[in-house]
Amino acid sequence: MSQIDANAYIECLPANVYKDLVNALNKDEAWITLANYVAEHLQYQCTSWIQSLKEIKELCNSPGERLLFELNVKMCTVEILRMLLHDCGLHNALSIISHPEPLQIIMHPTEQLQSDTLKISFGQNLQLFCKAIGMPPPSYMWYHGNMALQHCDSGKLDIVITSISQIGEYKCKVSQIKHDGTVISSLISKTVNVHIFPTPVIIEEQPQPILEVKEGENFTIHCKASGNPEPQYQWFHDNTKLEGETSNILHIKKFNSKHEGKYYCHVYNDVGEIYTQRTHIMMYLPKLKAVAKTALIIANGDYDNHECLLTPKNDGAYIAKLLKEIGFKVICLMNLTIKQIRNAIELFSKALVEGVYGLFYFAGHGFKMQESYILATDTPTVYLRKDAICESELLASFLQNDPELLIIILDMCQTLPSKNFNSVIYNELPVVIEYKSKKNLRNLIQAYSTSSYRPSYEKLNSQYGLYITHLCKYITKDIQVTKLFEEVGKAIDNCFEGKERNQIPMFASSITKPFRLTDAIYKRNLPAAICYFNELTSFPTVTFDISFKQANIHGKVTIWNMEPYLNIIKIKLSNLEHLKINFYNLVPAKKNNLYQDQNTNECWIHNPQINEGPIVISVFEHGRPIGATLLNIRNYVSPLLKLINF
Repeated sequence: MSQIDANAYIECLPANVYKDLVNALNKDEAWITLANYVAEHLQYQCTSWIQSLKEIKELCNSPGERLLFELNVKMCTVEILRMLLHDCGLHNALSIISHPEPLQIIMHPTEQLQSDTLKISFGQNLQLFCKAIGMPPPSYMWYHGNMALQHCDSGKLDIVITSISQIGEYKCKVSQIKHDGTVISSLISKTVNVHIFPTPVIIEEQPQPILEVKEGENFTIHCKASGNPEPQYQWFHDNTKLEGETSNILHIKKFNSKHEGKYYCHVYNDVGEIYTQRTHIMMYLPKLKAVAKTALIIANGDYDNHECLLTPKNDGAYIAKLLKEIGFKVICLMNLTIKQIRNAIELFSKALVEGVYGLFYFAGHGFKMQESYILATDTPTVYLRKDAICESELLASFLQNDPELLIIILDMCQTLPSKNFNSVIYNELPVVIEYKSKKNLRNLIQAYSTSSYRPSYEKLNSQYGLYITHLCKYITKDIQVTKLFEEVGKAIDNCFEGKERNQIPMFASSITKPFRLTDAIYKRNLPAAICYFNELTSFPTVTFDISFKQANIHGKVTIWNMEPYLNIIKIKLSNLEHLKINFYNLVPAKKNNLYQDQNTNECWIHNPQINEGPIVISVFEHGRPIGATLLNIRNYVSPLLKLINF
């Protein structure tokens, strides 16, 4: 390099140096960076100039060579070229025409810290600095111990501490590399020893909640935790310590019934401890199939003579949605009188034939006197048992045609009626209702949101009740129905951990088969009772023309079901957006059942068959009525509503 005159023009470079310079510029199209920089300072049209450099010339057969030729024409000296390459950051090319300078580390990582030890917390950034000089310019590579850190190849190390494995020594290797890739020299910086502040264990990956295993198979459960010092593990099976199982992975060989139960891991270090969630291990059993799966859901919240409840309408909608997802045909009804409930029960019972899975869910007010009773919305203030519907009445109706599986869920209080406000019920002689099936009473589950003589709660500031919140966590899971209700009970118990448990869910079961609510449905001809049931619950959207003759105005009416509740229909007028619409009952209902949104020209009607006459639709313009017409809702509601309100 000492033979190169800094004031000489580029054409005076030795042939071998010139060739190396051309190759360095052509590599990775480095010449474009230099060309852009030159064009900017000479105020060239950058795009056209670069395009001209790409074209092959007779004397210059590469873009890099052509660029050097152009710079030479412009009287560019070696010193000017050095300045250009330095400003562009093209250090490989610069080193070819620069004087070599020995490699030297001028700032070690320890100098900024003023220590060779650093303590840091999880989640913080570890930042270290190293600076070196020399020609060729230094390149950097950071190491953790003896392992190179990927993508850490600048003078600054910046990584996030997320694992205990990141403790240890950090250093930087600085190298001088020629343009042809040859390493000239290397230096290692001083080492920084990184420690992590002690932290309690944190579970990063929980073991799976449920696992079905075939007999004779092997299975594993695993969890993952972090902390400082390194977490230690101890596995348990149904609160029994498993000796020797002290890694984050539990291996069980040749599964059999003795391995069934709950598994969890105790994870700890010197700072703290924690337990993982339970994994329920159960024997895999062949899956069954249903002829059909049907559900009746009744959500009573708006009571005439008793405290209104906030969550039943949301609870009913929630479980209806999930049951539909797993293949159930659902009748979902809101705020029913005792007559309507009995009609719905009778209708539902006809669909519970052999091979059918049936599920009944009630949310609302209830009580218990020897057995459970559900209360309708029109229950009088002082009531007798004959004013309610008892559980044996439900069973007598639902079991008469021998369904394959029957589940009754009562999400209500099981308390005694107050003697202060309703003493007469204690003098009533109860009527005993006998229930039986034609075959037997097997495959029946009776589930209750709370146990005998205890209350059931709505969650404070929640749109759902306590029981449905946890029931819906499991209802779509592919597990046996008995396990489903066990999990719900334990989940609610965990909510009351350390507190008085006023609400204790329970269930009774006579299940003899491994039923799942997710069981598939036979792909074959359905029984006539199920076909009839499906017809009753169908409610297609209908749209038709409507006219207001006095005002010579025409529009369209759309009527559809307000999902998921089949006893609420919506009516919307369209093509009349410039007018104000009002809806009225022609014959006033005993209880208001018509609600409207004048901003969208919509109304919705609860139990429309209660109306003794059609709906009046009136139109207003500038606050003045200009026309009205009658709409006979009975012509458009589903057969189901006509039967329930019969």
